[in-house]
Order: sequence, then C-alpha cells, then structure tokens
Amino acid sequence: MPQAQWGPHHISRCEQQIGQKLLNDEPSLVSYSSDFGRLTHLKPAAVFSPPTTQALQQIVAYANANNLPVTLRANGLSQCGQTLPVAGGLTIHMDRFCAVHEPEDTFIWVDANATWATLLAAALPMSRVPYVIPYNTNLSIAGLLSVGGVGAASFKHGVAASHVDAVEVVTANGEIQRVGADSPLLHACLGGLGHFGVITKAAIQLRPCGRHVRTFFLAYLDKEQWLKDLTIFKRRADFIETVCSPALQGTKSTPKGRQPFAEWLFTLQVSFEYDDKPPELAGLGDEIRPWKVSHCQDETMEAYLLRHNSRFNAMKLTGQWDLQHPWYECLVAHDVVLAELDDLLNSLPLYYATVIHLVPIARREPAGFFMAPDEPEFFSVMILNPGLPPALVPSCLEVIKALDDRFLTQGGKRYLAGFLGWDLPPSYWETHFGSKYKTWLDSKKRYDPKGIFCSLLYGRNSSC
Repeated sequence: MPQAQWGPHHISRCEQQIGQKLLNDEPSLVSYSSDFGRLTHLKPAAVFSPPTTQALQQIVAYANANNLPVTLRANGLSQCGQTLPVAGGLTIHMDRFCAVHEPEDTFIWVDANATWATLLAAALPMSRVPYVIPYNTNLSIAGLLSVGGVGAASFKHGVAASHVDAVEVVTANGEIQRVGADSPLLHACLGGLGHFGVITKAAIQLRPCGRHVRTFFLAYLDKEQWLKDLTIFKRRADFIETVCSPALQGTKSTPKGRQPFAEWLFTLQVSFEYDDKPPELAGLGDEIRPWKVSHCQDETMEAYLLRHNSRFNAMKLTGQWDLQHPWYECLVAHDVVLAELDDLLNSLPLYYATVIHLVPIARREPAGFFMAPDEPEFFSVMILNPGLPPALVPSCLEVIKALDDRFLTQGGKRYLAGFLGWDLPPSYWETHFGSKYKTWLDSKKRYDPKGIFCSLLYGRNSSC
C-alpha cells in the first residue's frame, strides 16, 4: 500500500472521526520540530495530545486504517530524531499520561509520561524504590524504558528495562493490551523506541531501601588503584558513579597548532543506604586506597536520588540547555574500555570531553531490544557535554565518528538515546541488533505490519 501523509484532508477527516482537534498551527509545529540535541529538525504535519486512552486508541486506529505515519513523543530529550516525525508525519505527544497509581509491595503502575521523580514521591514513603533510577529523574517512564535506562545502581541491577513486570500497550490496530513478562509484545516495547506500540502505563518493580544514603567522594591519581577499588566497591556499595575529570595544564604544540592538554583525575562516588548507623570508610576494607577522600555526605534517600537536578537547573539558568548537545553514549566491553582508556583520554578535545562518565553495568535479562556487548559486565562510556555553540559542533561530530570507529569495531553498541549521526546506512541496524535483528523484523511485521510507528531516526519502512 502506498505511504500516505497527514495533509489537510486527513487532518480534517480525523478530527471529525475522533471528535478531537489536532494542532497544526505554525508556532505549535515549530515547538515540536527538534529534540534536546538541537542537531536534527523536522516539523510534524500535526500534533495530537490525547486526553484519554480512548482518544489515543482512536487516532492510532485512524492512522493504521489510512497508512499514516505517527511518532511518539514524551519529553523530547533524545538527540538524533528519535522523537521527531518523518516527513508528513503526526506527533503523538503523551504529556497527559502522567498519573502514578497506588504502589504495591513489589511493583507500582505508572503512566507513560509520569516522571521517575513522581514515581519516587509515591514509593519512598513505603521505603521502596525502583531497582534502577536514571540520573535525570525528570525523564518519562515510557521514554526511558524504550531505550533501556542506566543509573548509579546499574553495576548490579543492569538497566531499568530489566525490571518491568507488565505494560499496557495500544497496538497499531488501536486495540489495548495488558501483557506480562512472558509476552513477546512487552519485550518488543522494551528498548523498542516506540516502534511496536504505544506504552500507556508500566508496572515497575520495586525493592526495599534505606531511609538515608552516605556517599564517599574519592579521588585517585593512580588509574590502576582506581580500578581495583572500583572492583571492591561493586561488591559492597549500593550506588556508584565513576568519572574521569581533566585538570587543564596549559597548551602544547601539535600538528594542528597549540592545543590545551590535561592530566586526568579518576574519581569514585560510592554510596551506601542505611537507616540508623552510617558506614565508615575504614570499615570497608584496608585494601581501599584513594589518593584523597574529597568529601563525605549524608542525606535522605530522596535527596540522593534527585541529586542531579541542580546540574540540570544550572544548565537551564546559564542557557546551556538551549545549546546543541551531541552527546556520546556507547556500551563497551569491560576489557575494551581498560585497554583503550589511556589513548582515549589523550585523544579527546577538552572543549568536548569536559568529563568522561564510565558507568559499570551488569547484564540482566530480559531487556527487550536493549543491545549491549555479549559480556557479563560492560561500561557505558558517556560524554555528556552541557552544551556547545554551533562553531564547535562539527569537530565534535568528527570525534563521535572516531569514537564509533574505535568502539563499534570491537563489539560496542550505541545507547540509542544519544546522537548517532546522519544518514545511517541500512546495514547499521542489522549490525546494531545483531542476533536480534530477525526478531526485530518479525516483531515489526507482527505488531505493526503497515509500519505506522516510525521516527526520523529510522525513517519509514517496516524493516527499520
């Protein structure tokens, strides 16, 4: 069947059929034409913010009956067009699906566009938290599950998508299904970037937690000791953040002229839950030998889990939030990171790599189409620059290409929320999904045979 577009005829006819207005005025369309990356742009033909599940079902059914493309959008915090439409496509904005339902002992039902912060507000009074909480708790529930979900507890619990009991999904034909952990539809939606159905709510697994958190901020000059201590803390801590920070030394002569260079400091932020008595660093083992204990901090569990909000608020206050964000996130085997780290740090331009996050992640099955190296543990190598002016962006995109050449050839897998590049070849996805590529194609044919669920990242065809 020929592909159609949302022109005036379909917009008017759809409005009459579902009894709801679509947004198609120029200011509205412009506001939905980019994402957080500010690198990719395309205006939708129209935007619909469904007020109810029934309205969502109706517009999806209309799109399917008329072979019209739709793209799902939560908060638009991806960077490469994951939430942008194809030409002539409709954006379905899930902003009204934000309820958090009564928590149970081991799980909580949460609407698609509720944030992880609102989930925490409901679960913490019961001393319960999800197994993995993202660094940015303002991300939507479904948006995070559609890519995986990495956090400071990923070193022992894997990704957030591995801790979902059930989902409620509107499928391409407009039907609504509630499916559990044994359902292929659930696994298609986890890590599926909204290409198999619309998650309307999810049952997120919860675990008991302490009321307080103590964090030790540890600095290292010796990379080997840093890695040894990281191995120890992975057996004992509740949360870990691992960062490489450059200390600017000046400029040195290079074939490209004088360039800034740095010595790198290696840091660990290791955190422990407790109710009454906090742990002491001395009690965690004599073999732990940081160069310096920079700080020790006690706070409530809520304050700890929301700790990165101050950084995001500062980005907005200073205007960095509105700059371009060519973020790099790649899942790389443990041994590859250790072999490449020295050369990596020496090769990165400091205006781009203000810090390097190395997030240790344990493999936990199942996690749908979340793709990672076939290893029991791996790192997410993350460069999350706070924002760049346009003049610096082209050289940073060259850095991203060089990083992909370094890591993807050694089995690395890009985390699909970041900037992947423009005009990706069809073979990119076959390589990315590897042994799951056939399952991806089969799932697309099963759940969305007309290919209505699509995005600018993948383009519109049933094999994307």
